[in-house]
Amino acid sequence: MARNRKRPDMPGDYRMDREAISGGEQALTAEQKALLERGLSLFRFFYDRNREAHTEMREARRMRQLRQTEKSRTSPASTALQSSIDNVIADQMDNMPEAQLVPEREETARSAEEMTDIVSYVLYQAGWPGKYQRLMEDAAVAGTGVAEVLWDEDADDGEGMASVITWHPEDIYPDPMYENIQDGRAIFKTIHTTVAWVEEHYPQAKGYVREDEYSREEEQSLVLAPEGDRKVTLIEYWYKRYDAEKNRYRVHMAQMAGGALLTSTETDYGVTRKGEYREGVYAHGLYPFTFYRYREVYGSPFGTGLVHDYRDTQDAIDRYQKYIDDNARFSSIQRTYVRKNSGINADDVADLSKTIIEWEGNDIREVMQTTQAAPLNNQVYQMMVYLTDAMKQDSGQNQFARGEGGLGVTAATAIQALQEAGGKITRWHTTQFKDAFRDMIEQVLWVLSEYMEPGRKLRIVGGWDSTGNMVDRLVELIAPGAEGDRLPKPAYTVRVQVQKNNPLVLQAQNELLTQAAQVCAQYGEPLPPETFVRLLQGYPNKSSVLRAVQENSKTQAQLQQLSAQVEALTRQLDQQKRVNQGYAKMVQTQGGGAAARQAQSAPDYAKSLAGTRKQERRKRFDV
Repeated sequence: MARNRKRPDMPGDYRMDREAISGGEQALTAEQKALLERGLSLFRFFYDRNREAHTEMREARRMRQLRQTEKSRTSPASTALQSSIDNVIADQMDNMPEAQLVPEREETARSAEEMTDIVSYVLYQAGWPGKYQRLMEDAAVAGTGVAEVLWDEDADDGEGMASVITWHPEDIYPDPMYENIQDGRAIFKTIHTTVAWVEEHYPQAKGYVREDEYSREEEQSLVLAPEGDRKVTLIEYWYKRYDAEKNRYRVHMAQMAGGALLTSTETDYGVTRKGEYREGVYAHGLYPFTFYRYREVYGSPFGTGLVHDYRDTQDAIDRYQKYIDDNARFSSIQRTYVRKNSGINADDVADLSKTIIEWEGNDIREVMQTTQAAPLNNQVYQMMVYLTDAMKQDSGQNQFARGEGGLGVTAATAIQALQEAGGKITRWHTTQFKDAFRDMIEQVLWVLSEYMEPGRKLRIVGGWDSTGNMVDRLVELIAPGAEGDRLPKPAYTVRVQVQKNNPLVLQAQNELLTQAAQVCAQYGEPLPPETFVRLLQGYPNKSSVLRAVQENSKTQAQLQQLSAQVEALTRQLDQQKRVNQGYAKMVQTQGGGAAARQAQSAPDYAKSLAGTRKQERRKRFDV
């Protein structure tokens, strides 16, 4: 599906005068008017039906902010539930998930690892650790964390990139009839802003945006608009259209504010290019939202959190703490009762600076009595401590799960059992969050496949070379071609693994590395020291260790091959050396025989030469 990657200015005339068009009707087609009426009617229905869940979320937020109703005006609120929430969030941050892509077909095996790096790049650009912490905060407190997967046209230096944002569940309105939001008729997202902001960003609706009733309800009523401006709620309306012929859904989006239509992907209102979203906003046909629910609730799209579970317990703890505080204040005050007409000046009794007070009478106790509040029953304190410890135990955040000591336990086996009891609950919630994370990553893959330009390359940094330098490479995303008007499913299966950050887990991983190094040494393929140290510092999971061991095995194989080649060359050199030595001996042998023969013939030659000379002298004398 062709997409316009850049976002130009929205259509509209900035010169339109507000007074000239105020009170008029927005110029919309019949289809656009029907869409606007349907969206506003459905939003009002969802708004009323989700009111109870949103009210509970706001009450949970107030308790998270230590604004309990059951607390003394003079004593601080108990932080037992607050600390349990903090530790639940910390546990989930220690168990933050990461995605590993598994190829579904053999031809995609080589690109699965690159796609894993690209997904990690997307999450890094989106600031995923901070986003995940907010999701866990919303899940533990309000019961549901909401993540939205979208295509951000301004990301990656304006080239565009898939991204993930978080949204508070109080501003999300799913269909209350379904637990799974993907089965609902629609889902709404709201933004609380002002009329001037909406008209500045959507000039096609200038003059038609009015202050709505939603900005005057709940906590929005406390928000003040700038002087001369008015508050309004921008409503993002996501809905589906079913195509019976092709057996698929198309997801569309419309934006409304103050009774005016701002954009509509289905009717091309407010979009740059006509027909750009003919097949919907996203090819996956899903609402781009993922719910991270702490505890599922039957018949409700929202979940419940830790505050919902222990709100009554926290109220009881605050109530007992209030009793203790009130008794302590009353016990610090002495009440003095003076009989009227007793001759005692009450002001003198109240003035503690006076040490001598005169009066007329016999026994002072007959006319004046001093009383003090009796000590509080010790059961109140014991009950408060019991409820606090029970909350920590039941929520999986006992003292040993927090890394503390106490409870009169010193045996190592008992401590380990208590730690395991806390970790069991954490693992259960982590499994739920992993399923939500998998759904979110699948949407990321869809968005990348649909919106990423074919042939675009990303520079991915990861790993080290033999010299210890970072390795970066260009990865080209092969966008699948559309089959008719439908985009094929990404050829990857998302496998989620937990990225542990707990120090005890890191210690266990280091022991695993040590054992792996010993096994490699036993089989004659020892890990180099720099590789072992690098693993201790960087890699957090078994697959990375296996990858490093495989790289080391490959390096060892190459070294063995080179060693065999060097050995063969050495043998060739030794053979050539022996041949050369043979040649040298042969030459030496041949050269020595000629000299001997020459030495043996030299006397004979001298004798013949002397005889020849004698004969010549005789001839001269004869003449």
